[in-house]
Amino acid sequence: MNEAMNEIMSTNPIKSINKVLVCRRGQTLVEILIVAAIIAVLGALSVSLLSPRDEEKIEGAVRMFAQDAEWARGATLTNPDDPASIRLMQDQTGWIVARNSTPTVAMICSDGSSMRRVLGQGMSQAAEGVRLVSSNTSQTQVEFDPFGGVKTSPASIAMFLPDSTSKCTITFDSVTGAMKLNWSNQ
Repeated sequence: MNEAMNEIMSTNPIKSINKVLVCRRGQTLVEILIVAAIIAVLGALSVSLLSPRDEEKIEGAVRMFAQDAEWARGATLTNPDDPASIRLMQDQTGWIVARNSTPTVAMICSDGSSMRRVLGQGMSQAAEGVRLVSSNTSQTQVEFDPFGGVKTSPASIAMFLPDSTSKCTITFDSVTGAMKLNWSNQ
């Protein structure tokens, strides 16, 4: 084969390059389309597999709420003269942790972040669409007493997605301040 290549190259180098290039085989359009279709199918599957399920969204919101409730309770224990409370937002999309002396101003964490939680935004983005509803529309705050118990709170707070059957109902023990969770699939 080397002798044949040398003979071709010695006669006309331009023709020899064209012959060498003609011998190379590339991918056909059909092969490229098949690979593109496989990549598209795998991409579509991975998007649906990686997005959180309804239960996971609600569970994430409940965990954030529980963490903020403990934070507010701790803030009340360290400064009992101005207790902290959790106030549910009227649009049912989140809550704020605030001192009773400044009920509309969210407290600031030690890392400088605001204690205003809007589900679907910032660090609570994974809980997008979750709603919080108080069992008593006139009582939308959980206020802690100086001993760690709950001074005032609605009978329960429900967290749910409007188009889902999963729901978590949160109740507080008035003496200990402990949260009780009740999960249901209607």
